[in-house]
Amino acid sequence: MSELSDVLERKWGSTCKLVFGEPIGPLEDYAAWLSEMAGAVFTRSSSVSGKEVSFSVDDYAKSAKAMGFEENDFAAKFQPISINDIKDIDSLARAVSERAVYTGNIVLGNSKYVERSSNVSDSFYVSSSSQVGDSKYIAYDSMARLCDSVFGCAMPGDSEYIVRCNDTYKTRRCFEIWMTANSADCYYSFALNNCSDCIFCFNSRSARHAIGNTKLPREKYSEIKSRLLSQMRDELGRKKRLPSLLDIVAKAKDTREESRALLEGRFTPGKREKKDMQPMEDAFSHASSIVLGRELRGISAYSPWLKSHVKESEKRKSVLTGREIFVGGYANYLDIPKDRTVLEDEAFRLDELRPSISGLEGITLQNAHERIGGVAYFALEFQAAASRNMVDCMAYANSVNCFCTFPCNEAKDSAVDFWPRSSEHVFGCGIIFDSNFCFKCHQSVKLQRCFECDSCRDCSDSYFCHNAENCHDCMFCFNVKNMKYAIGNVEMGKEEYARVKKMLLAEIGAKLEKDKKLEWNIYNIGASHGKK
Repeated sequence: MSELSDVLERKWGSTCKLVFGEPIGPLEDYAAWLSEMAGAVFTRSSSVSGKEVSFSVDDYAKSAKAMGFEENDFAAKFQPISINDIKDIDSLARAVSERAVYTGNIVLGNSKYVERSSNVSDSFYVSSSSQVGDSKYIAYDSMARLCDSVFGCAMPGDSEYIVRCNDTYKTRRCFEIWMTANSADCYYSFALNNCSDCIFCFNSRSARHAIGNTKLPREKYSEIKSRLLSQMRDELGRKKRLPSLLDIVAKAKDTREESRALLEGRFTPGKREKKDMQPMEDAFSHASSIVLGRELRGISAYSPWLKSHVKESEKRKSVLTGREIFVGGYANYLDIPKDRTVLEDEAFRLDELRPSISGLEGITLQNAHERIGGVAYFALEFQAAASRNMVDCMAYANSVNCFCTFPCNEAKDSAVDFWPRSSEHVFGCGIIFDSNFCFKCHQSVKLQRCFECDSCRDCSDSYFCHNAENCHDCMFCFNVKNMKYAIGNVEMGKEEYARVKKMLLAEIGAKLEKDKKLEWNIYNIGASHGKK
């Protein structure tokens, strides 16, 4: 057994002891089950060595070449492309296709003991995971930040000793909890904040020793919890998996009519802020004039293009009041059943009105669905700290003037994005941090005025670049560092670069203005022989 496997095995055992009361067997036995929540890490064969290479996304053109980050030679020299033969984007793409290689196994910063993972930074002992930062003892996870001993989770933040959890912040010793913050020792629950010792609870604040949103004496809760954990361990030992929270809720009785009757005449929806799309429209036009040299107008017309390679979203209606709900397609939220989707104020009021559940002494994993149907609603919105004019957004804090964007943390004047943290004037981007005035950029940090860049850092005024660092005024550059006025990994000089850039932007602007979309993107620009 390798050191990574040995350390993770020990951490898995200690985590299971904290969460389930006892170790439940080797980590490998649960690999398939744990992988379900976070999603798979994608693999390809290296065109350099033939070895398996891990990627955090599967968007790259199938015909493009791939290699591991450790196989890249950042000092490699390339012959200048024949600029006189460059007439348009197609000819540029063909000219650089041989040097366009997509890089996986990306491990950055102070990291060690990382396998079958990519987009990992400043982390230790990481296996079969993607987009991990400042964490340790991580397996089968995605988008983990500041975590310790986390297994099979999607988007955990600042959490430790958790198993199969979804979108958490500051949680400890939990299993199958969703959209939960500042909580500990909770199981099979959704949208908790500042809670501890809760099982089968939904949309609760500051709850203690509760099952099915019903508070119990500490001794009674402990007795029921001990029995449920014993059942969990037994089923894990036999099946190597447990039912998910959604599996249990799916079998619950339909209580919509009963719940609507409870709210009738006793619930008044809170006043909602008047929304205004104009700030985002103005920002879109302003950003396009800066990045592309052409002022584009009308976000809705460009939305299909902006949404490509950004996580899906959809609109739903509350099953209790019919009010509209925006649902972002991250952290498995699109899997939430539509017939259980509500708004937060509805869920809180329903919890106040509904009588406590009786007969909890006999609750088991097998019959839990018979008791929780009346409380098992999913409030798919989360608002923390001051935010303003958020149109069709889900989960936001300290943000202003955003449209069709999720989650938002310190985002401003942006639209159609997934996780634009501390960023402004970004459009059609996915996982972009500390960046401004960017279009269609992904998995990147500290970009300024960039278009179609992926896995880049500290770059500015660059177009169609992949795995570039500290590059400025560059286009069609792959796996390079510290370049300026470069085309296809070769520095061309300011005047020659400016000439090609002018031609490129004129074509991009004209195509976008006419068709509202662009055929080429950073994921297919490296395709061999024009194949996508």
